[in-house]
Amino acid sequence: MGHKYLEDIGVTANRELWWLDNASYPNDKRIDQWKKEREVYGFDDRETWELQFAFYFWLYERLMMYVEHAGTIVNLEYHTFEYEGKEYNQKQLIDLILERLRFCFSPEFDEYNEKHVEIVSSIAKLWAIVLPVMWW
Repeated sequence: MGHKYLEDIGVTANRELWWLDNASYPNDKRIDQWKKEREVYGFDDRETWELQFAFYFWLYERLMMYVEHAGTIVNLEYHTFEYEGKEYNQKQLIDLILERLRFCFSPEFDEYNEKHVEIVSSIAKLWAIVLPVMWW
């Protein structure tokens, strides 16, 4: 299964997407369970093992496609928002989220560095601000 946007930034090379690939666990007795869960729920419990990153990967891919498709149909500069005392339009907030997600996926990100954690923690705050206008 391809993940073009993640592959484009080298995520799949640097970080194995273990919940999408049974080859990571070729002899695991849970493969049938995971297959059944995917049939019923559309995902399996491996996605909950590291839910933060599963969500960040999901968000990155959807935002990239949103910009590609919605950006040709709706004006992503129409809606404006305030964040940390500055005004941003929808496109700028999306770009800020994408930038921070790329940082989170990069080898430079250190989960024990307080500043790094603060940057990555802001992703959810930014997403909450822009989410109500994410349609097309």
